[in-house]
Amino acid sequence: MKKEIPGATVPSLTPTRRRIFSLIALAAPVLFFVLLELSLRTGHYGPDLAIFTREMVAGKAMYTFNPACKARYFSRTDFTPDPSPEYFMVEKPAGTFRIFCLGGSTTVGYPYWYNGAFASFLRNRLQMLCPGRPLEIVNLGMTATNSYTVLDIGSELLKYQPDLIIVYDGHNEFYGALGVASQARLAPTRGLNLLYLRLVHFRTFQLVREIVFKVRSIFGKPPEKAADRTTLMEQVAGGKNVPRGSSLYRQAGVIFQKNMQALARLCRNEEIPVIFSTQSSNLRDLAPFMSNHSPGLNPGDIERFQTKYRHALAMEAAGRIDSALVSFNAAIAIDPNYAEAHYRLARCLEASGRLEQAGGEYILARDYDELRFRCDSEFNTLIRSMAGEKGCLVADIEGLFRSVSPDSLIGFNLFSEHLHPTAYGQFLIAGEYAHIIQQNSLLAPAQAWKPRSAAIDTLLWQNRPLTLVDELIAARKIEFLTTRWPFQHQPQAVPVIANGDTLRLLADRAVHNQMGWITVHERAADYYLQRGERPRAAREFETIINQLPHHVVAYLKLAKIHYDDEDFSKAETLLLASLQVEPTPLANRVLGDIYLRQRKVTEAVRCYEALARFPRDPSTAADNAYMLALAYLASNKPAAAIDLLEQTIALFPAYQPARALLARIRPVGRSSSGN
Repeated sequence: MKKEIPGATVPSLTPTRRRIFSLIALAAPVLFFVLLELSLRTGHYGPDLAIFTREMVAGKAMYTFNPACKARYFSRTDFTPDPSPEYFMVEKPAGTFRIFCLGGSTTVGYPYWYNGAFASFLRNRLQMLCPGRPLEIVNLGMTATNSYTVLDIGSELLKYQPDLIIVYDGHNEFYGALGVASQARLAPTRGLNLLYLRLVHFRTFQLVREIVFKVRSIFGKPPEKAADRTTLMEQVAGGKNVPRGSSLYRQAGVIFQKNMQALARLCRNEEIPVIFSTQSSNLRDLAPFMSNHSPGLNPGDIERFQTKYRHALAMEAAGRIDSALVSFNAAIAIDPNYAEAHYRLARCLEASGRLEQAGGEYILARDYDELRFRCDSEFNTLIRSMAGEKGCLVADIEGLFRSVSPDSLIGFNLFSEHLHPTAYGQFLIAGEYAHIIQQNSLLAPAQAWKPRSAAIDTLLWQNRPLTLVDELIAARKIEFLTTRWPFQHQPQAVPVIANGDTLRLLADRAVHNQMGWITVHERAADYYLQRGERPRAAREFETIINQLPHHVVAYLKLAKIHYDDEDFSKAETLLLASLQVEPTPLANRVLGDIYLRQRKVTEAVRCYEALARFPRDPSTAADNAYMLALAYLASNKPAAAIDLLEQTIALFPAYQPARALLARIRPVGRSSSGN
């Protein structure tokens, strides 16, 4: 054993070795986390948070919205937004104009499915007004999200070659994901929330987040469950009120403006125009959800307010509108922040014919509503200010809705409840976007557009991609929504649907996710066919095709309806369109039958011969061969017909039509020893 020599000095590390050891000390944790991240990805831990997933559709590489993307924004709320199933090409076709639509539940189309969203109406309108330009419109709306989501997704869209981004956003700024008053809030500041949205893509971060949530569920508040609160509104808001002008209110405004400006800046750098939109809501027919007194109001003033307010309510109930007006104004002079007082005053002003004043009071009632589910005037002002940003356009949807509402008072004429537009409201929004696109020559030069006209509007509305079952789905959703908080303080019973009410039962199953949207429309079509209402059955399949143009089954079922009705022209058009989506034996067979009936024998032979490229189906192979033989005979190819019939009889000896035809034509062709 080596002994230490007293007084000897230990050699110190050289500068080079010290640097090496320092680098190793720094690199070790970095290497650990890199290896951990790679291991978690290899093991497929956590969801893939990409915006889009890639799929092969009819032999083409396509993108579609990724449902797991929601985990970026909803980590503790048991809620799954239903993303649009639309597809768009991975390789953008030359000349295609690509539009992405961002926002919350209005963009989604709630209470309708995506065929009731402005994106669908906009696609149909642009295709009619500017038919020469290939177009892709992708709906990226996600319920209960806000400007954080718009900025987060919007910043990633740039690599997908958008030509235009449309933003309809503002209602969810307080209670939407990461909002300042939301149950789904994760960080106290905008900077930390933006950092979170970057870190959440790392599987290591997801693992740490999951561990933290599990520990909190053991020692503290468990994650929010859908069953704990009856509506999504209740899940995200939790009853938290936000007074106008409060610190939370001001913070939300700053965040909203910064997020919009950040998106505008990103798009401007890539020369991509953005359309922002003012937000409209039900003013006339929806009282404020929550009214509170002005902060700092002393008890004496509160008592004086209540005295005036109760007297005004009594006068209103008695029909003494003039006296009610005096008392409501007196109450508001004491406490101008009490939202319900403004609403009641507006009702009285409307009843007395003072419509312009009534409109102003309805707006104040919304603005002072402390349960902030509706975008207010200050936030709409922020949205309008975006018109000053280069590359930004603003669609004044609030102004549009006011202009088409009776007496300029927006209510149930355009809204299903507090803020979700009716189908006609969505239709109007799409029209305004189309007008802005045309005005600014974004899609095509002015001369390439058809002139706007009332006739085109009427035609588009009459042929809207919505059927009765869609309306029943929307109505059922509204029933469930408005019988719960915050529309009702105590939950109310939803009417039971009678067993024989087929379409409403289908709608109810769709609302409860017991039946998919496609299946609902197919079942509705079956219902109409059983009743002999064939045009309505056809309309169901037309709606599916309009919304999901890659769903080949709908083309085939609709073509069958027209074929059975002997409308062979429509059937042919649909079958040819189906072949562009996905070649099928059924489409080729029916097209062959149509062409043979029309004596287009060359086309018939081509379609029947195409059947050989599909796996043989024993149940149809003999009949298909027989029809091809008939086509050969019609095209003066008897030898080919005889050969085919002999082969068919050899494979299917019991198939009598082939034997009969062969016996009839053999003398015309050649003799054969075949059976």
